[in-house]
Amino acid sequence: MATLILRVTFRPAHPIVCYRRVVCLLHHQSPLFLDLFGTCHSDTMKPAILQPRHLSWYRTNMARGLTFYPPDILSAMLREGKLLTDENRALTLPPQIPDDKPPEEYPYIDPLTEYFHDGITSDLTVFPPHVSLSIREFDFGCCVRLQEVESLPLCLTNHTKGKITVAWTHGPESAFRVTPETCDLPPLKSTAFRLIFQPSQLNTLYAAELEGFAFYKLLWASLGVIWGCDEAATGAGKVHRQTAKVSRC
Repeated sequence: MATLILRVTFRPAHPIVCYRRVVCLLHHQSPLFLDLFGTCHSDTMKPAILQPRHLSWYRTNMARGLTFYPPDILSAMLREGKLLTDENRALTLPPQIPDDKPPEEYPYIDPLTEYFHDGITSDLTVFPPHVSLSIREFDFGCCVRLQEVESLPLCLTNHTKGKITVAWTHGPESAFRVTPETCDLPPLKSTAFRLIFQPSQLNTLYAAELEGFAFYKLLWASLGVIWGCDEAATGAGKVHRQTAKVSRC
């Protein structure tokens, strides 16, 4: 039996809470999943620190269909008695009749089903998405002139009933980036972004995965559970956990 030690580095680009579920593929067995989360503070913005119990509450609330409502609506429903909290402090709807079925819980999801139904490499999802992208992969093709590469459009849709903030991230040396880098999006609306490719030299392949985080506007300076958006661009490009993948100049 051998052991392999992996190192995970957290390099946030914005003062927000960050969460991402990554997968490790192994031969002759089901995929393994790892939950990564962290909180970034700046001099002026100090979000509440994301902890494992918050993720557990979020998953339970998602199974009960409550994560599509912003915190102000949920707080009002809680005050009015339209929502209750269970023994684990997750939100739940009050029972309508004595023999009503128990509240929904986050179900066991087969690892292969979760891997293939991720809503990124496939249109299939285990739960409805909170946000979605119009295109998931971009290819800028062969770029003859470095200064004349046109940006490509992409559209992001907010499926929730609250205003959200979207924050895109990219490496400091990445040839791909999304503009605007941050944007507010009203409930049940869509907005346009541009994917920009800025190669530094000819005869080179470029690829990247861009990542965006979406969270309720009210949670910008407090605690917010976010949903990862990936996009790939190949230069080549991609979108919805954002990935920019191979581009040739």
